[in-house]
Amino acid sequence: MGYNTTVIVLNDALHAIKDDPEFGKKLAAAVSHVGCYGQQKDVSALGHVNAATVVETHHADGNAIVAVGGNCATRIGFSFGTHHNHDDTLKIVKELANQLGYSLRKKAQR
Repeated sequence: MGYNTTVIVLNDALHAIKDDPEFGKKLAAAVSHVGCYGQQKDVSALGHVNAATVVETHHADGNAIVAVGGNCATRIGFSFGTHHNHDDTLKIVKELANQLGYSLRKKAQR
């Protein structure tokens, strides 16, 4: 099935990304770097040092749970399975809570 990669693109750098003829090559190299070493890698475009950041890469059979904000991202968990409906999403949230040392329960109905 292959692998998926999470990349943050800084919208302020879109013009530089569009005009940088080497951006695709640099992005591909950064994805390969993250796949090998597991460390985030910035990708430059013309004058922008971090026009994009490759955050993580994972097998397509799994789900990377990534928090994005403030021009950065953190991989906070990983889960196998699908995420196409409410039950799948709930399973992922419970698994993530368990990975962080917590358990979840549904709120009582009033």
